[in-house]
Amino acid sequence: MANKAAAKQKRRRTTMVPVTTMEEIPVLSEKERAELLDSLKRAEARVRSGKAIDYDPKTFKDRLVRIQGALCLTLPSRRAQHLFKGD
Repeated sequence: MANKAAAKQKRRRTTMVPVTTMEEIPVLSEKERAELLDSLKRAEARVRSGKAIDYDPKTFKDRLVRIQGALCLTLPSRRAQHLFKGD
C-alpha cells in the first residue's frame, strides 16, 4: 500500500479539456499573424514581470466553453452549431 500512495503522489496534476473534431478555418492574413504574435509577446512580458494570474481550472473551463460556444455559432458547420443550440 505504501508503494501505491508514493506512486500516486508522483503523478502530475491533470485537467480536463474538450476535444473537438477537425474544422476548416481561414488562414491568418499577414496583419492577423502580426497581431497574434504581438499579443503573445505582450502576454510573455506580463508573465516575466510577475503580472500573470494563477491557473484556475474552473475559470479556464468556463472561459473555454464560452469562447467555443461563440465560435461554434459562427461556423458554417451545422453539426458544430447544433452542439450549442441543444438540437
